[in-house]
Formats: sequence, structure tokens, C-alpha cells
Amino acid sequence: MKKHLKIPGIDSPYVYLILSAICFALSLEPFGFATAGFFCLFFLLLITKEIRNEGQLRSALLYTVLFSFLVTCTSFYWMGKAIANITGHGYFFSALLFLIYGFLSFYKIGIVFIGSHLVTKYRFVSDTKFFLFCFPSLFLLSDAICPMVFPVYWGDLFRNQILWRQIARLGTEVLGFVSVISVALMYLMVIKKEYEWKRSFPYLVPIFFIFCTNLYFLAESIPQEKNIHLVLLQPNTPYAKNEIREDFVFMTKTIQEVYNLGEEAIRNAPKPIDAILLPESSIPFLGTLPSSHPSSTYSKSFVDITEKLVSHSNAPLLFNELVWDDGSRNSFSQLSPVTLKTERRYKHILLPFGEYLPFETIFPFLRTFFQEVSHHIPNLKFDSQSIQTKSGESIEFTPLICYEVLYPDFVREMVNHSPSELLINLTNDSWFESHTETKQHAGAGRLRAIETGRPYIRAAVSGMTTAYDPWGREMMGELPIFQKAIGYLDVLTVAKERETPYLKFGPYPWRLLAVLSLFFVFFMSPKAFDSHKKKNEIEI
Repeated sequence: MKKHLKIPGIDSPYVYLILSAICFALSLEPFGFATAGFFCLFFLLLITKEIRNEGQLRSALLYTVLFSFLVTCTSFYWMGKAIANITGHGYFFSALLFLIYGFLSFYKIGIVFIGSHLVTKYRFVSDTKFFLFCFPSLFLLSDAICPMVFPVYWGDLFRNQILWRQIARLGTEVLGFVSVISVALMYLMVIKKEYEWKRSFPYLVPIFFIFCTNLYFLAESIPQEKNIHLVLLQPNTPYAKNEIREDFVFMTKTIQEVYNLGEEAIRNAPKPIDAILLPESSIPFLGTLPSSHPSSTYSKSFVDITEKLVSHSNAPLLFNELVWDDGSRNSFSQLSPVTLKTERRYKHILLPFGEYLPFETIFPFLRTFFQEVSHHIPNLKFDSQSIQTKSGESIEFTPLICYEVLYPDFVREMVNHSPSELLINLTNDSWFESHTETKQHAGAGRLRAIETGRPYIRAAVSGMTTAYDPWGREMMGELPIFQKAIGYLDVLTVAKERETPYLKFGPYPWRLLAVLSLFFVFFMSPKAFDSHKKKNEIEI
């Protein structure tokens, strides 16, 4: 007798799709229920089971686009507002683009669904082999090979559980991989009714081992190096469309408000300031780099307020600006006291449909639909920057601008190429006008802190301004979102030579393991003589 797990009263895979999308949303911020992440994977397992039973490619494709759309509507609904702001068009056109985006945005689940169908179509694979080897491997490979506009990894579903997320020290892909394996083990134990402790032992031991690994990482003692006192400014500057460039009243008011907030922070500082952080787009469209180019963004007023803040605090100012340097550049800039010289590091990974328009050279007419998209060009250098503290110590940090924090491989490459003692991220989420989006964006920084074993500092123009230690724990209370605010933060850095398993090995051993697992199961299983196998044909 072949056994298949069904939830009483639920026979439709479409219900499983809805439940999985709801659990997906509950696992991410602002809810952060890691248990919902496990339920999401469990429902996806049941959908995969249906795909294997039906043996129809069209079912796998249908479930892929439906899950993508449901996840977009439940978890990333804020993208609709961003599309409206970026395109500058009305409700109908923005809604149409959101529908298209929704059906395609989370296409990575198709690697799992379509891959499961193909494995089942060509090979007889038992449930035990499939769910312990193929199923987790397909999830990991979907993380590795599927670029997304707003990258989300399966491991992100568990970043709010302090114990479970520690496995991200091996990489976020591994966090997702072991989570899928844990769900598969529990499923197989239940379906086989292995409830006696001796018979359930083989299923529970791997999960226990994962817990022990997490406990080891959580209990690990990380030597602390230097102390740095930071001031985080949150000016709550509204997002600025291109029409604001010529609005003298708006720009003057914005510059003055940023300066006033900085002066207030300096006056009320509880101790000597080592650095002031001014988020991305605090003063939009302007820069401090002189240029004779017609598209120069140079502003003498911007130069004046940055130099005054540095002089009054006797501390470096870390700020974001747009400069013209052989093209429009989004810059992480540092203005040093005494010398008043500015060091810049330009942004590497640009936001598609925000900072550049994909395929514009091939289809120039796209510019008429995305009128607010910028023309920035990316940087190619991977350099850290340094801060001189009041105690005379030099602290190296990795500068990140907004969107860059979403990419584990990029942050790893930055830290390995130019070792640092902490990560600093200047960001702007005001275009999305969403409490949910800014929390989800900040949550990515939590995992970057764990992966690199370094403190992560996030200064956001309208929130969420926060900081995480190398275990992903909050180091300061969140500043109120969509309000002007000032944060004071003492950070203990780590040695710049510190290595985590992820920094040392990267995701490549696990990706190779996933590929080998798929090959092993596929070529070690007998061929399927019938590509349209009936229900219950695959034995456990």
C-alpha cells in the first residue's frame, strides 16, 4: 500500500498554494514567524508531491506562476507603489505592470516544481530519495541560479529565529537547504508512521545535529577589537522625482533640515563622536564633486553643510551623494576632518528600473514608460574605507549602498578583497512608502552580519535605521519609521582577519553537493517506462 500524506479536508493543491504564500508572508518581516517558514516549505512539499503524481508539465508551470503571483501579493505587495512612483503613470498602467511582475517575480519556485516533474518523468525515484536528496537540492539551486529584482532566498524565511539562523554562518543558501531537509525528514517520519523513538531516530538525528551546530555558532566567543561611537541621522527626506531637481524651495528646505538635524545630533551627543552617518538620498540629486560637465551635480550649499558638520563635530561624515565622474555615479562618500578631503566609493550593483533601465539600448522607447529611472553606471573596484576614532585607532569598514546588501556573494567578495571590521549600509526605502518593505530590506542585513561575522550598521533616510551584531541580534532600538530621528550607537568591532565558513569557502561546496545529489539520484534510479505515471505509483 502506497502512502501519501493529506491534510484532512484539503484535497486541492491550489489551497496548498494559498497556504504556502500566506506562511511565506508570515515568516518575513514585519511578522517574522520562523514556524511559518517551515509550514511554507511543508505546503510546497505537498504541492511537489501532487506534481509528481500528476506527471503533467503544464501543472508544474501553472503552479509556478500562481505561487509567484500569490507570494508577490502577500509578501511584496509594496512593489505596486514603487512601480507607480518609478513609472510616473496612473493606476491602470501601474496595475498592469504589477500583474506582469507578480506572475514572474518569484519564478525561482519553477526550478523546484519543473525540476521535480522532470526527475519523475524520466526516473523512478522513491519518496525517501527524492525528498532527502532532490527536493533540498532543487531549492538550493533555485537560490543560486535565479536572479531577482528584489532578491529573496529560502533561508530568509528563518532569519528572525535567533537559534536557527546561526547556520547562515555557512551561508544563507545553506540555511534554506538544511531547513528544507528538516521539513522533508519530518514529512517522511510522519508518512511512514515511525513514531517509536528507535525507529524515528534516523529522522531526528540530522535535525538534532543542525541544532547542535547552531548552538555552537550562537555560543561562539568572537574577540572584540575596538570601540567606535556613531551618530545615525534619519532626516526622513521624501522621495524626490525628477521634477524636484529644479525646485529651489524644496532643495533649500531639504539642505537646511539636514543641517539642523546634524547640528542637533552634535549638540546632544553623550560622548565624543567618531563618525556621523547620513543616509542615501538625504539630499537628492546633488553632490560635492566639482565637474565642468553639463550634467554635473555639484552644489556649493551641499559642500558647505557637510564641511560645517565635520568641523563642528571634529569627526568624519559618511554620506551619500550623486556625482558626475565619467558618468552619473551613486557614491558612498567620506569627508574627513582637518583635511576636508572626500574619499568616494561608487556603487557596484545598481537597482534595475530604479538606477538604470534594462534593455534601454535595444528598446529605447522603454524610457517613455519609466520616466523616473536614473542613468547611473556601476563601479568595478572593491575597496574598504577607514575611520580614525577619537582614541587614535583606525577602523576599516565595508561601505554598502542600499540595494547591495541583498547580495551575499557580493558582500563576501567585498570583505575578502578588502578585509574590514564592520559593515556600514547607507540606504533609502522612501520610494516604496512601505513599513513592510523597509523591514524586509533591513532583515537582509541581519543575515549579512551572520555570514561575515561582522557588525552591520544600517542608516536609512526614513527608516528602518538599526544595527545587528555578528549573531544577528539588534544592537540598538529601531528608530521610528517615517519620522526625523537621531540614533547614538557604540559598536565593538571584530578583527578584520576574522573568517567565517562562508567567507572562506563561499556557497560553492554546497552548490556542488546539490548538483551531485541530483546526478546521483537521477542516474542511480531506474528509467521510467511511462512518463504519465498514475497516482500512487512511486513507492516510498
